[in-house]
Amino acid sequence: MNTQLTKVLLIIALVNCLSSKAQQGLSKKEPIDVGNQYTFYSQVLNEQREIWIRVPSGYIVDDITKYPVIYLLDGNNNFIFTAGLLRQLEIRSVPKSILVGIVNTDRTRDLTPATTEDEPGSGGADQFLEMLRTEMFPLVESNFRTNGHRTIIGHSDGGLLAIYSLAKYPELFDAYLAISPSLWWDDQKVVDLFEERLKENAKVKALLYMTMASERGKMLGGMMKLVGALESQAPENLRWDYKVYPNEHHGSIPVVSAVEGFHFFYKDWHIPSPEFEAYGLTTIRERKKRIQKEFGTAWEPEDIIYDDLLWDLVESGRYEETILLSERLISAGKEVVDFHETAALAYMALDSLESAKHHWGEVYRLNPGYEDGIEMTDSLNIDKAKLLTTYLPKGKALEVLSGFYSDGESTCTIELKDGKLRMLLKAPFFTINDELIAFKKNRFYVPEDYFTVEFQFENEVRQASHLVVQGTYGWSNRMIRID
Repeated sequence: MNTQLTKVLLIIALVNCLSSKAQQGLSKKEPIDVGNQYTFYSQVLNEQREIWIRVPSGYIVDDITKYPVIYLLDGNNNFIFTAGLLRQLEIRSVPKSILVGIVNTDRTRDLTPATTEDEPGSGGADQFLEMLRTEMFPLVESNFRTNGHRTIIGHSDGGLLAIYSLAKYPELFDAYLAISPSLWWDDQKVVDLFEERLKENAKVKALLYMTMASERGKMLGGMMKLVGALESQAPENLRWDYKVYPNEHHGSIPVVSAVEGFHFFYKDWHIPSPEFEAYGLTTIRERKKRIQKEFGTAWEPEDIIYDDLLWDLVESGRYEETILLSERLISAGKEVVDFHETAALAYMALDSLESAKHHWGEVYRLNPGYEDGIEMTDSLNIDKAKLLTTYLPKGKALEVLSGFYSDGESTCTIELKDGKLRMLLKAPFFTINDELIAFKKNRFYVPEDYFTVEFQFENEVRQASHLVVQGTYGWSNRMIRID
């Protein structure tokens, strides 16, 4: 046999062998879930429609909070990465939102506002928007907790529809993200309509962000014509901006644009450290005012954001402001370990030892397993026995806590084994698999870790119905018992 051929056959056999072993080592588990599919029949369009919906973390546990809704065109292409981006950004940068991905049936028909000879079957945008207004919006709003704020995201022809919607039906949405919009369509008639409507509707209030990839000619020309109109006559309450991305192409631009668009819409939700270091507590007050004015809603930073700000203050030596903010938060009932720790550090820096000892004691009382709290209470000779009474639950008191809990994204399994509780927590960014040690009734800490677990009971229910996992730094997650 040919020597070279023999070598090739041996290599193929080796690759097949390794591939076979790799396949034997894989064990298929449950599919990764980022949302749910729903269908409804549209009387307006006379067809079955499909939408994909993702609710934010904690939605199934909290039955009070209402959320803004993001309507995503070309949902079958853009839903998965947009859902992933939201999960990341909702930690600190944007409000938790419901995402509705609209799956295409006849894309050209639905997304274009005028029929042209070159595109037979186009021109159904008005009917599509009517379907949204009279059918999809009511369905979403009757089945999910929404707060009335709507965003539309569209790419290419979808971006064209977003601009057309703002021009002709500005009451449908509050925020518009138009990604490489096809404003060249039908000799830029949508741009002409937009200019006319700007003159007629000077009181329109909306958020508009437009992007363009490394596209030239009629694609870029259409958007720049619209930019010119906005620069000369944009209403006072139409906050807008645009950006051209020379390193992105038409297919890659949606991912970058989604991040930039969310940051533009919710620019006041995230407070950068340099700004806070420069202006301190004034920054929070001003952000609250701007958000109230623009969105008509009261905004309070998440505890994890306050945690970042407190550490910025204490590490930059602004001890009076640290104490002012931490004491205010604690007085408002926010019992977070880091709020007490930053207050303690600030008091120590100002030689207020008794106040510092009080807050170090609170650190230990909130999480007896937190190493920094243990170290400081020992070094300051604080009597830890006076901070906590011994609590040793067993038997039935532990049985009623074990079970499976979830918030729809994270899961937590509590197992009773050999008279002790063990927790397996699977969250998006970490996993905890450890014993739980009781320190108060229905409250436990994870040894040598940042987390505590509190079990909660509904009235007249003998088993725990919820649990709250809380980190020392303000992050917390409430889960409902599933089993």
